[in-house]
Amino acid sequence: MNGRRETMTSRFAVIILAAAMLAGPSYAQVSPESAEKYQGGQEQFKKRRYADAIKLFEEAVNLDGKNAQAYQGMGLTYQKMRNYPKAAEAFKMATSVDPEYTAAYFALGQLQLLSLKKYSDAQESLKKVLEQDPNYENGKARKMLANAHLKHGASFHRQKNYKAAAEQYVSASQIDPSSARTFYNLGLAYKSAREYTKAIDALNTATDLNAEYDKAFRVLGDIYKATRKNSKAISAYGKAIAANPKEVKAYRSLAQVHGSNKQYAKAASTLTKAIAQKPGDGQLHTDLGFAYHSQKQYKKAIAAYKKAIANGAKSEAHYRLAVSYFESHNYQGAISSAKKALGSRHDVPANVILGDTYEALKGDGWKDKAIKHYKRGLKDRRYKKYCEDKIDRINNPMGSEEEVGD
Repeated sequence: MNGRRETMTSRFAVIILAAAMLAGPSYAQVSPESAEKYQGGQEQFKKRRYADAIKLFEEAVNLDGKNAQAYQGMGLTYQKMRNYPKAAEAFKMATSVDPEYTAAYFALGQLQLLSLKKYSDAQESLKKVLEQDPNYENGKARKMLANAHLKHGASFHRQKNYKAAAEQYVSASQIDPSSARTFYNLGLAYKSAREYTKAIDALNTATDLNAEYDKAFRVLGDIYKATRKNSKAISAYGKAIAANPKEVKAYRSLAQVHGSNKQYAKAASTLTKAIAQKPGDGQLHTDLGFAYHSQKQYKKAIAAYKKAIANGAKSEAHYRLAVSYFESHNYQGAISSAKKALGSRHDVPANVILGDTYEALKGDGWKDKAIKHYKRGLKDRRYKKYCEDKIDRINNPMGSEEEVGD
């Protein structure tokens, strides 16, 4: 069955390419000998004898350099042979011989867009098509021109040239103002450039055009979250989830907003729903553990962190598990978990919690152990003052009696 489909697809492609060859100047403008060679080339093309087809097309243009169709046929044949530079050269010759050869401009633009990835060149070629026929191929050329701007914009975006990316997306939106995808990409470019007002306008247009555009709602939520407009962020994330209940990123971001509002129960509820969609996501379990910990539900927090670790979460889950163990006075559990976070990006806070734990235990040699870990916390300015105070209090405990002299 698949073989039949492939055969039918190949035949259809040949028919399309052959039709493209015929879409051009009349034979009255070329010599009969050249026209005959061109016809022979067409026959070889249909039989997929591409080398023979090229030879005949070359003979056709040698006999009559004004045979634009032969150049077009040569370009289409080179395209089938995946020799894209020569195909482009042949298409350009066709348009040079006949500047009104719309099909050649279209074939050239399509090649530049899809195969050569030369988006500016593709735009110029496709603009020529639309100048000659605004509705060429029932609007296909117009859609392709919009796509050329989209592709060019994406290229600029990857290079972090967000202004140039936005300009390309604006051009695409002017060609096809009904494309939600275009306005979504425009919103992303403005967001990356920190032009949040423009980004919000573009993303709102995207969601107006497609009320189920979950990614656009999520990015809107991200912007509102970044600008501390929490109520709007909550609304946007809610719409993203409603449009796509499997949008785990939206659940997680929504939980973070609830957390920043100190609504930890709502954060936990949101994360529980996210885990139902993706139970193997260790980060979600870690976040859930933190939501429980923030409510002082340490038993639930510990269970969540253990699930996170079982699902591949590492340093953060181990560190946060240590903190929950510490708060529930399971000091040996705290030491064991914190040690597993050492040497990771959570190395400093893990050392700090180890210092706190040894201080709380006050076992043999606890002072030296606690000070050793607090000293490692000094390298991070977020913990420096805390660790300095802890070291000072251990070395100079308050309330100790001064030695009285005679």
